[in-house]
Amino acid sequence: MRDAGDHRGRTVALVLGGFAAGLALPDVDQVLPFLAHRSALTHSLLPALLLLLHPERGRIACGVALGIGVHLAADSFPNAMTGYATVKLPFAGSLGALWSYVWLGANALAALLLGGMMALRALPQPWGRAILAAVAAGSVLYLATTDGGWPVLAIIASLGGIGWYRRRAQ
Repeated sequence: MRDAGDHRGRTVALVLGGFAAGLALPDVDQVLPFLAHRSALTHSLLPALLLLLHPERGRIACGVALGIGVHLAADSFPNAMTGYATVKLPFAGSLGALWSYVWLGANALAALLLGGMMALRALPQPWGRAILAAVAAGSVLYLATTDGGWPVLAIIASLGGIGWYRRRAQ
């Protein structure tokens, strides 16, 4: 029989493994011949939601949602939102620049919120927070080395600074 520590360790491994997979998952459209790059199917919360249909894969879905959220946040800051950078709907083509920004931003935010809430619910507080701290460290490494990552890091740092300032002012 497994003890509680074994269960927590397995959950941490599944969430962090899902996070690593989620960072790369949106770009699987580049190797699939039937999808254009930045397909709305892979550049959305859809893959994580599909994992939630199977109850045993919820912990993996949590990590995948977090990874997809970080990836899409970086994709929200291309050099130019034209052609290759725009989101494409199957059989309909590009959403165009404005709606691509909306799609990527909304899906990034939804994925990060869903993944974060799931992480805090998956384990007792210290473990859930530890998972989110590990995801935050992985996110910084990913964002620091990918196109579009630096603006995301600047936004996060600014929001963190505002939160810290407001907390000190109270």
